[in-house]
Amino acid sequence: MGNDSDTDRANVEAAVLQQFGLRWAVLGAWRDALKLRSVGIPGDVDLLLEGARTKIASGCFSVCSVGCDLSQVEGALTTADSSTNHNWVEFWIDLLGLAMSNGPEIERILKVPAVKARYRNCGLTECRC
Repeated sequence: MGNDSDTDRANVEAAVLQQFGLRWAVLGAWRDALKLRSVGIPGDVDLLLEGARTKIASGCFSVCSVGCDLSQVEGALTTADSSTNHNWVEFWIDLLGLAMSNGPEIERILKVPAVKARYRNCGLTECRC
């Protein structure tokens, strides 16, 4: 049987992965919004998003691994959106900040329909490794 520190660490990892699920949903919605605006997005963004979703849903990858994928997506989307005359970078960055905060902000974020749709498709479950 594991000790309390192992249990605490597992609980923290699970909580962070849930936050990453919300972050993934925000990034996916941002990606969709850019596509609707016909903003060019690097081809690897979709692969990184799908890879991160798989990692989050499995619950079997470290938060570091998932965080790296999501950070790459965030950087690519920020760059793409910043290159337009009517960018929404500040709006999306604010949502990302809320996604990674502790508290009731999840309800506020999920009021954005595109984020809510993505979040429902994330696949967060208990780890079955």
